[in-house]
Amino acid sequence: MTTISPVMSTFLDTDDRASLDSATRRLLDSEVVKRATTGHQSNQIRSLFSSGTKDPLSLIDDILSKYTSDQTLRADQAANEIEKKANAIAEINRLWGLIMQDNLPNTNPTNNDKTPLGDGASASYLDQIQAIIANDLNDSRGIAAITGKNLADSKTHRVSYNDLQAMNATMTAFCDTIQVDLDTEQQLFKNIMTDISSAQEEIRDIRRAIVAMAKG
Repeated sequence: MTTISPVMSTFLDTDDRASLDSATRRLLDSEVVKRATTGHQSNQIRSLFSSGTKDPLSLIDDILSKYTSDQTLRADQAANEIEKKANAIAEINRLWGLIMQDNLPNTNPTNNDKTPLGDGASASYLDQIQAIIANDLNDSRGIAAITGKNLADSKTHRVSYNDLQAMNATMTAFCDTIQVDLDTEQQLFKNIMTDISSAQEEIRDIRRAIVAMAKG
């Protein structure tokens, strides 16, 4: 994970930090607080700490609560994108398998007999793959990412046994490329969830400290 510079601790001067208790200083130095405050203007937060308008612990609580909410939204968006891509890969594989099943009986591995790729039921399968690639995967090539031709030309393109096998290999490579992106996004999602858990633990610590201070 990328190392975060100590945002909060660097803009509080020695006198400011000396006025804070040890629990607050520990929270200011925690990695999750540094990440949560990265997007804030340092002079604005410093003003709040110095002016006495807000207790430092309460201020950190507010910042972390907003940060956790933002990260949760980001995690939800990442999860939806991961699910959409995973479903797209699975459906492309399923539909292309049906295209192979529909066309292979009309070819012969020992000669160059050819058959239209998109005649019969395969026309619908090509339509569906076109929509998935263009809409769910945001790839404007559509079915051309596999066949090398636009949708209309793919349907009428005459293919041999070897042509089908070559397209099948292209489909596999295309899905593998999407899977690599998917693996990266899944790791990012895990990092976000870890960050949320850390922020929630910091918030619990802060609230325990506030309660203890109130009782004291």
